[in-house]
Amino acid sequence: MTRGRRPTAVRAALGLAFAVVLLAIAEVGLQIAGVRPAYRVEDLGQWRVAANLVNHPTNGPRDSHTFAVSTNADGLRTTVRRARTPGVRRIAVMGDSTVFGWGVNDGETVADGLQSVVGAGTEVLNAGQPGYSTTMMGWFFGEVLKGYQPDVTVVLIPMHDTNLVLVSDREVLNGGATLFARVRVGLAQQSRIYQALRGFLFDYTDKAWLLPDQDATEPRVPRVSDAERGAALDDMQREMANWGGELRIGYLPFKGDIEDRAGMQRPSRGWAEAWGEAHGSELVDVSQCCAGRVGLVLADDPGHLTREGNLLAGEAIATNLLHFERPPASGASP
Repeated sequence: MTRGRRPTAVRAALGLAFAVVLLAIAEVGLQIAGVRPAYRVEDLGQWRVAANLVNHPTNGPRDSHTFAVSTNADGLRTTVRRARTPGVRRIAVMGDSTVFGWGVNDGETVADGLQSVVGAGTEVLNAGQPGYSTTMMGWFFGEVLKGYQPDVTVVLIPMHDTNLVLVSDREVLNGGATLFARVRVGLAQQSRIYQALRGFLFDYTDKAWLLPDQDATEPRVPRVSDAERGAALDDMQREMANWGGELRIGYLPFKGDIEDRAGMQRPSRGWAEAWGEAHGSELVDVSQCCAGRVGLVLADDPGHLTREGNLLAGEAIATNLLHFERPPASGASP
């Protein structure tokens, strides 16, 4: 019996080995041909802005104008240093390129609008990073921002969270949570054969991310699921508890919020309201602060706000978050 089975087992092993060799040859051949794996970090905004920029001329693929960007030693668009000034309150604003101030010069960002209201007794730290999701903000907080020990950190949830991708940001950092997820992540990050097959099997394979309402036939996941967003925020909140800091979440205005008084739908809003209620924290939602106004969206890049739009949104955050009032005009009674 045993002798009769050995040839079959040997043939199966040889066949498997031959298949592995063929796959390896195919992988090498596709690599030589210039085929890259399906998932690439650089396509999804998981970078950090360069440190120590001084009035650096910047523009993107949609910008027909150039804007000046300066950063500190940590790649933050701020002049605030890590060392705290005794008696001075510190607020950090986290988000994506809208918080960073893409398209506008230094001094014209959301953080600058907030700073104009709170005054010299409070430092406002612009911790926005272009292309970031909430998961990446959590990572960036642990890597950089906790060193600044802000009294209040406002996380402005970006649209990027709900984009459909092959590998979620948390999976990039920690790997897949299930066997199926680990296989999906491994194929997307490593296999050129998988990338070649995608074009025959699925639609939109040339897109690194899709909007939630696009018809994706291949197995994609949100860039940040509700559970992953909650994990990132919980990690930040635990870290801030070490120095008595407070974490708040909210939303900035987007093009649709400004042009339509009904506002844009936020797929994460229901989750955000539940998170705020569970943590005893009202949303810092200023998405409707500028509805009906004109000139608040960049003409050549409507995904970002103009100087006026940023400053108005920052002022709205101050009112919503801290209940500050503007000081009386010169000569007016207090």
